[in-house]
Amino acid sequence: MKLCESLLRVSTNGVPEQIPVTPGSVTRALLVDLLHTDVTERLRVSVNLPQLDAADAVLCFFIDARGGDRQLPSNPLGTCLYHTGCPIYGDLIFALCAQDSDSAAVSGFDAAQYPQLLAWLQSDFAAFLHTN
Repeated sequence: MKLCESLLRVSTNGVPEQIPVTPGSVTRALLVDLLHTDVTERLRVSVNLPQLDAADAVLCFFIDARGGDRQLPSNPLGTCLYHTGCPIYGDLIFALCAQDSDSAAVSGFDAAQYPQLLAWLQSDFAAFLHTN
């Protein structure tokens, strides 16, 4: 039996969605497909979440790198996490990434990590999430 991991998509209207993935299957092509784009950008979340307990991994989110050019709606959660005041456009996909920024290694969250990530977002960014 293969273990299952999940990515977390947060739409521009703040609705979180769990996306099941097979460990080792998160590729650039998959992220491009999930974001309905041709090019993605990886952004690192500026805080380390000890509750994710991922050795040599950091919390990242992926966006459509051309979301503004494509006139996608802004994503308030992504804009808040970006910390520059510049808007982030389109959906976000959260994943774990290798700490080495040159590495393409991306993985999903295991069965314990996913609810912890969602709980953190619901606690610290409640104004940007709409779960019900």
